[in-house]
Amino acid sequence: MTPPSSATPPEAFDEIDAILDDLRTRYDETPQWEFCEGFLAALVCCRRPIAQAEYLDVLLGVGESDELPGEGAFADAAQRARFLEIWDQRMQEVGTEARDVAGRLAEAEERLRAAADVATRREIVAPEA
Repeated sequence: MTPPSSATPPEAFDEIDAILDDLRTRYDETPQWEFCEGFLAALVCCRRPIAQAEYLDVLLGVGESDELPGEGAFADAAQRARFLEIWDQRMQEVGTEARDVAGRLAEAEERLRAAADVATRREIVAPEA
């Protein structure tokens, strides 16, 4: 299967790793990308949309509020914007993949039901002697 043209390029993963490494210099509890991507996948699968303002600062430890005093911080607005650009692209990509898989599963389930119905009708019409 050919990846979609909007697929996150490998260089973007290197770039987001570098941003996280930089964040980790200011806050050593900053998670690795693999953890972040798992978290992203969980967000995609949630029953309700969760606003970025509800999770991002807590995930990365960069909160600025009194309630969530983050110890880390992005180097500057440009770094935060680039992180979010890659994050949003990957979130959209994972969401698209999840919807595609869910659609294929629903189609397969429908085919199985149809096959079961046909098998049941055959047993009713021609029961074993």
